[in-house]
Amino acid sequence: MTTDYLAQHLQCSRTDKQDCLPMVQQLLEIAFFSRDHGLVALDKFFNAENSRFTDPFLRKAVSCLVDIADAKMIRQVMYNYILAGNYTGSQFLRNLIIADTILALHQKVDIDHIFSFLVPSYFGLEFDSTVIDMYRNYARTRNHNIEE
Repeated sequence: MTTDYLAQHLQCSRTDKQDCLPMVQQLLEIAFFSRDHGLVALDKFFNAENSRFTDPFLRKAVSCLVDIADAKMIRQVMYNYILAGNYTGSQFLRNLIIADTILALHQKVDIDHIFSFLVPSYFGLEFDSTVIDMYRNYARTRNHNIEE
């Protein structure tokens, strides 16, 4: 995807960005689960929890994460879906965040980096601390629950 294409389609209002925050929560769940249990377990977990993970693009992205070994192929497949869908606004932002988070997970990028830098960068400075706080709170809650 070119910078021009991104600029044309990534015109998001404050409301559009707020609408994407629940997806960040789902991506946090997926990231931590896949790190802790692996991709085979993620596939079983994700499919068992299909009532919670209803977004069709997210479902396709997780399928790519589990089934495709080559990172370049995952990127191509996910971006092709984005381009073919001609999405704009919050749907474009949501799908781009999903695609790049899934790709980062495939490449074994540290979860801290993904949710402290990569994902917040899609929301801009206005929501940067909101996304980082979501990540820290989720990580803190998981660690607390593990210790109990």
